[in-house]
Parts: sequence; C-alpha cells; structure tokens
Amino acid sequence: MKKCIPFCFILFLFISLFIPSCKSLSDDPEFTGTWQFIEKITSDGLAFNTTRTLILTENSYEETYTIQRESSSVISSIIGTKGSLEMGRLNLVFELKELGTCTLNESEICTGNVQWFDDGTKYWTDNIIYFKKTVTGVFEVIGTTLRLTRDLNRDGDFGDTGEDVTFEKI
Repeated sequence: MKKCIPFCFILFLFISLFIPSCKSLSDDPEFTGTWQFIEKITSDGLAFNTTRTLILTENSYEETYTIQRESSSVISSIIGTKGSLEMGRLNLVFELKELGTCTLNESEICTGNVQWFDDGTKYWTDNIIYFKKTVTGVFEVIGTTLRLTRDLNRDGDFGDTGEDVTFEKI
C-alpha cells in the first residue's frame, strides 16, 4: 500500500501536466454566442427601433432583424436568415439555407416568432433575389464586442447600411 501512494501521485502529476484539460479541447471559437445590435432609424418621418440578433455556433448561424415602430409594442416586421458557417483565420463564410419572416396571428399581426422557409418553397423563391446565398464576412472580437463586416447586397463594398456592424454579446 505504501508503494501505491508515490505511484498514484506521479500518475496524477503526469495526467494533470501532460494531458490537456477537457475545457481546452472543447473551447469554442471566440465568435460563438448570441450577439445583438440595436439602433433607431427613421423613414418618412416615422421612427423605428431595430434589433439585429445574430446567433453563431462553430458551424451555423441564425440572424433575425426585428423592426418595431418606436411608439408601439407591436412588431412591424421580422427578416431572418439561417444557414451554415465556415471559419477562416479572420473571416466567416455564411451559406444561406433558410429565409425567415414573422409568423402572423389570426388578426394578421406579427407574433414575434419566426417561420423559416428553405429552397423550393414559395417564400424562398419570391424573396431569394434580395439575398446573396454566400457571404464572406471579416470579423474581430474584442471582449464582448463583435465587429462584423459583410457585403450583403453584392455591390463590392462594405459601405452600405448594415454591412459594418458592431454587435454586443448578450
């Protein structure tokens, strides 16, 4: 029994020093998580609060853009995109697989929930012309901030509204 104690101690040291921890084996990339960007926009004299929520995993994404009139609790519209995600050294490649829109109640009012449509559905066919199926984004994470730059409208630059966004982790 006395010989077992030094052997067990040496074995414990070996395991703790030379085998990486389970946490380091399962560390997610720094961009994973739920991110949000909130801003106020005006159109035709009306003010709207917009919330862009981006959920990133190691190999998928879901992004919803919620539009709500400033003086109302009713959600006006939701635009959603969902798909696969591939990571490069400093970029992310978003591959669009589904489009989303607000689920309406019996009074045709947005419920705040998203209904998803994939390729082959009427909603997809009617709306895919407004989206790019593959988008590459450059990202930078600093603490709880994600800066993501993407050419969403296929014009070759990142200068348009919504193409250079700084999200906060929630």
